[in-house]
Amino acid sequence: MQLEMNLAKDAKNNKKRFFSYVNQNRKVNESIPLHTLMNQTGHLVSTDEEKAEVLNNIFASVFTGNLLPHPSPVEGPQDGNQGGKVPPAVRDQV
Repeated sequence: MQLEMNLAKDAKNNKKRFFSYVNQNRKVNESIPLHTLMNQTGHLVSTDEEKAEVLNNIFASVFTGNLLPHPSPVEGPQDGNQGGKVPPAVRDQV
């Protein structure tokens, strides 16, 4: 934290050092670490295809698609009954 504070304070005078630090910390490891993914039999997976299959199996086990019905956010009659009110008229505009 102190290093970042010093770099920020001195950024005007030492731009090269500041941007060197920023560029070093921008780099992201985009690959999924090998040791974190195992297939269902406990073997480590190495290819992108195998990793995708393992992740797909995990997501499929969580998201089953069996959703519970949600209550409607609309209050009042929802069966077309307007409670004696006349529905608004809709006209074509030419």
